[in-house]
Amino acid sequence: MGKFTYREIKVPERLVFIVSFSDPKGGVTRHPWSPNWPLETLSTVTFEQQGGKTKVSVQWIPADSATEMERKTFDEGRDGMKQGWGGTMDQFAAYLGKK
Repeated sequence: MGKFTYREIKVPERLVFIVSFSDPKGGVTRHPWSPNWPLETLSTVTFEQQGGKTKVSVQWIPADSATEMERKTFDEGRDGMKQGWGGTMDQFAAYLGKK
């Protein structure tokens, strides 16, 4: 299960939040398939108006508490993360298209 802890919500510009895996009680836990994944990652999503459309940019990095091994594991997983975020954004665009 995922856990999002919001640090900043600046409408309509930016969302900043910590992402972690959690146990059933909401406590932070390790990635179920990757024991060296960072316990927490920091996500910044920005929204920028461009010619009547909204450009969405995502920055996702290990949180400050990450170890060197966790940072290496995170960097090695970037291609998979691009697919995951890309799929999420595609689903979001499809949802908005139905409105």
